[in-house]
Amino acid sequence: MARDSCTLASLVVLFAAPILAEEAEPRAFAPKFYAFENGVSFGSTKGNAKTLRELGYDGISQVHAGGEKLAQQVAVFEKAELKVLSVYLNVADMPLSADLIKPLANRDAIIELTVRTLKPKTVEAVRQTAEMAGKLKIRVALYPHHGFAIATMPQAMDLIAKVDHPNLGVMFNLCHFLKNEKAEDLERVLERAGTRLFAVSTCGANLGGRGWNDLIKPLDQGNFPQSRLMRALKKLNFAGPVGLQCYGVRGDNRTNLNNSIAAWKKILAEL
Repeated sequence: MARDSCTLASLVVLFAAPILAEEAEPRAFAPKFYAFENGVSFGSTKGNAKTLRELGYDGISQVHAGGEKLAQQVAVFEKAELKVLSVYLNVADMPLSADLIKPLANRDAIIELTVRTLKPKTVEAVRQTAEMAGKLKIRVALYPHHGFAIATMPQAMDLIAKVDHPNLGVMFNLCHFLKNEKAEDLERVLERAGTRLFAVSTCGANLGGRGWNDLIKPLDQGNFPQSRLMRALKKLNFAGPVGLQCYGVRGDNRTNLNNSIAAWKKILAEL
């Protein structure tokens, strides 16, 4: 009887092992990839959506529109089976209007929120914006921007702590990070952001570069090791979207976008 029990136990372990191994297998790291609006210019909203779909992007991000214009853009992109991920807005001493962002409601969208100046009412304005957007199921991500009051990841995290609202997070932006912070701190600032890291933007960049021409390039250019950023995100189990910063990039837009998404696929494949 004891021998039969041992045999049965061995069979249980034998057949359970593949299941346990499968459960332990890490989840695939494959963030959705969007192109910033500042690098997409193909004649019309319909032309923009058509081109991004052909190239393999998941949609467009950092859109500079609100209200009815935003609604029209959302409709065109959704017809093309793509997504308008985010709008780019600023807050100072007044919360954003719900009417401005309502077209993104219930679409897992994001407000990329800059803070140019810190005023006495800024913290409350950001809190009210986060509360309003949360009711529409839109997340709010502070966008650290060079030269603004919130220019670095630590400054963004400090404001998040002051606002203390679960719908407020941060967006890591490689070009602004390299402009304002130390490259060697990359993993540390991402770890500190933790679950408040709602989104990321990247682009080709040169380490040690100071001007935007060095810090914003197509993804296949520059000597910054993109795999380092992606490995750090993978380690954190980051499951948010990634946007391609295109501000001021020279050359043909379609060529740049095509080369960038080819580089993106190669980076992920090499992880």
